[in-house]
Amino acid sequence: MPFLANRPAPPKLLAAHRRMLAALPVPLVRQAFHLTMIHRLGNFEDPQTFNEKVNWRILYDRRERIVAACDKMRMKEMARAACPGSDLQIPEILWSGTDLRDAPDLRTLPPWVLKPNHSSGHALFGPNRDTDVEALIEETRDWWKRTPLELGEWGYSRSRPLLLLEERIPTSDGHPPADYKFFVFDGRVEMIQVNSGRFGDQTATFLDANWNRLPVRWRIRPVADEPRPAELDAMLEIASTLGADWDFIRIDLYAVDGVVWFGEYTPYPGGGLLRYKPPSFDAEQGRHWKLPDLESVRDGQP
Repeated sequence: MPFLANRPAPPKLLAAHRRMLAALPVPLVRQAFHLTMIHRLGNFEDPQTFNEKVNWRILYDRRERIVAACDKMRMKEMARAACPGSDLQIPEILWSGTDLRDAPDLRTLPPWVLKPNHSSGHALFGPNRDTDVEALIEETRDWWKRTPLELGEWGYSRSRPLLLLEERIPTSDGHPPADYKFFVFDGRVEMIQVNSGRFGDQTATFLDANWNRLPVRWRIRPVADEPRPAELDAMLEIASTLGADWDFIRIDLYAVDGVVWFGEYTPYPGGGLLRYKPPSFDAEQGRHWKLPDLESVRDGQP
């Protein structure tokens, strides 16, 4: 389906698709996506699998913390409040705004990542000698239109529509560091997903908290023999701290030369459409997650 793929679709097709989604009830949209990706209808009223519970959160959870976890600037503040010491480094925001013409000269800034504050899955890296503001404006134009909100992900409806220039995490070899994604349930790390090879042969490997590889794959992405990072114990402690008062949250971290860097909070992993092999892993993972009381989260309580 063009709205789930990374390949660009013609603008007119995208516009028609967005109008169609906006006209449909969100529960129907979510069921259509679940059926397309997971190949069966989801039980969103009494969810059992992990994907069903993510969809339950999308449809019913209206807590302010969900909004904060969908706003990249607010999530940094939330991470620093939860982990105020020097054990966790948080990338500095070099600039934020709506028009890149107002940013400092991009070619003179330290290495940066350009991201949308109000969305996910987009990132551009710089600077380089060919960095051109007008080209970046054109390249990011669709970031304002195509956000997780069109998939019904409520938390993004209240995040601030901004562009961020963020400090790039430094590495000694110049290559992007591995992305460690900690699945935290009531403060317990039950699974770690390691994504490597951002600009090459991408892999996704699943391990438990003791660094034992789990017999599962994500869609068609291959697994890798991921070395146990020297910073694992520190990352486990930080992930547990950041997720201590959440029924579930995914905490994304990086580790470079003994330093642990904050990536992001992720309240809706994969948009509730993670296609695991074997499919039974979806239910296995879902058993770790005890959902909060519906009435409390629907009313927006903490």
